[in-house]
Amino acid sequence: MNKKTVLLGTILVLLFSTSCSSNGAAVPKAFPGSAEIFKVNDEGSVEVKGYNIKDQFLHWVFVRCDYWSGCYMLCQGPVKTCKSIAIKSDLDVTHIQTNHTK
Repeated sequence: MNKKTVLLGTILVLLFSTSCSSNGAAVPKAFPGSAEIFKVNDEGSVEVKGYNIKDQFLHWVFVRCDYWSGCYMLCQGPVKTCKSIAIKSDLDVTHIQTNHTK
């Protein structure tokens, strides 16, 4: 009985750790005029052009996807612009959370 419990626990830990290895980040696709509106940096975050990024809040734009824990698009810029980028990229926005701390 004890060996079965240890084996089951080990399997569950392995399944959980491998399923959490992906972060579910969504990257917007290009659309007409997108190059003038935003760029995607090396970390995969969207940076809205025309704003000092250091002065802009970071938004998590959560979108519908097939990933079990959900998907999001990180975006730095005005929240309305971030939402617009997601919608124009055919991402189905569910909600947005903003980091108001600097």
